[in-house]
Amino acid sequence: MSEPSLPYERHSDREGTTVNNQDAVVLALTVVAAIILPGLANWGFSTLGYPWVGSAVWALGYGLGVVFIWYEWVRPLDITGPEGVSRSEDSGE
Repeated sequence: MSEPSLPYERHSDREGTTVNNQDAVVLALTVVAAIILPGLANWGFSTLGYPWVGSAVWALGYGLGVVFIWYEWVRPLDITGPEGVSRSEDSGE
């Protein structure tokens, strides 16, 4: 028995939405733009005799992809511990 799609909260202009095909398309386009295109550009520039340019394009594309993934999917997550649990000051750390 499959569970119904549950809404998840995002801190943006949109209210609670469900994971749908649009999210899958955005993820696929992000992978293409952040990993595949910079790799192909690196290969192309290296083949043309510009290995430093290829490496710079790869690093910039990959780095911007990581920043975009953090901004779009990781930053909105509420990563906190359970309520009522506190660290002891004398825990030895």
